Amino acid sequence: MKKDKLDLAVLIPLLNEESALKDNFRQINSAFAKDNIRCRYMLIDDGSSDNTWNEITALTGQYDNISAIRFARNFGKEAAIFAGLMRMDAGTYLIMDSDLQHHPRYVSEMLKLMAEENADIINGVKIGRGKEPLTYKIFAGWFYCLMKALTGLDLKDSSDFKLLNRRVVDELRRFGETRLFMRGLIAWVGYKQVDYEFELVNRVGRKSRFSKKRLIQMAFNSVLTHTSKPLYLTILFGFIFFMGSVVLAVQTLYNYFKGFSISGFTTVILLILLTGSMIMMSLGVIGLYLSRIYDEVKNRPAFIVSESIRA
Repeated sequence: MKKDKLDLAVLIPLLNEESALKDNFRQINSAFAKDNIRCRYMLIDDGSSDNTWNEITALTGQYDNISAIRFARNFGKEAAIFAGLMRMDAGTYLIMDSDLQHHPRYVSEMLKLMAEENADIINGVKIGRGKEPLTYKIFAGWFYCLMKALTGLDLKDSSDFKLLNRRVVDELRRFGETRLFMRGLIAWVGYKQVDYEFELVNRVGRKSRFSKKRLIQMAFNSVLTHTSKPLYLTILFGFIFFMGSVVLAVQTLYNYFKGFSISGFTTVILLILLTGSMIMMSLGVIGLYLSRIYDEVKNRPAFIVSESIRA
């Protein structure tokens, strides 16, 4: 295990981090040096629109243990993490953010826990959610409950702060998907996984990139990537309305044979609107899955690298 600790690849995805990158990286590197952790860094510029790449280039001139790649455009954090896993050759891999929310002081404890537990994966689990807005916390709670109900994956308070050993990464490299959700994929792979609780510190530098719109998009992407259970909603809706139609048919026949006048145009209109909306929702779910199939069969790469340094 000592060899794996010395052969550590640190993957840091970046997007518009020019203002704080140098200072944050110095803190990360100093913390690792203090804990006697030898490592190599992979900085992945996810199509930044500012001078992040220039800052990365300057860092590679100062530190000889930094490799870097630059995407041709913004392909997303998941693609950036996957690109780092594909490009680095190491015994152990650490995924972390550059804004110090995933503080480097925890890494030595995570490595020690991996050795003690003989674990393949160490999952960083957040204690609380810091200063995140209440709406964000509520949405996150709903999302994790939905993921567990639909996929069986318990991702509550999970993060991208993870340690992976080589055999886990080798399995991830076999995946040919272009729509990625790394937290879900890592949990799905299996092997021995151990949680490590850490305190989420305040973000240094930029504000969170995740608006409510992007969070909703990520939730849809995560669910559609990992399960086909939403398709069964069409069967569920069909069964519910079939049972409702049987009840209404019995009621209608009873009123007919009893000679009661049949009224209820409002009920009919409401039923038509309700069934129509359910049909449209079902078609929408089917359409989402068809669009995923269409994207995958095009066999486009998950990312395109425009520049690289030592990678």
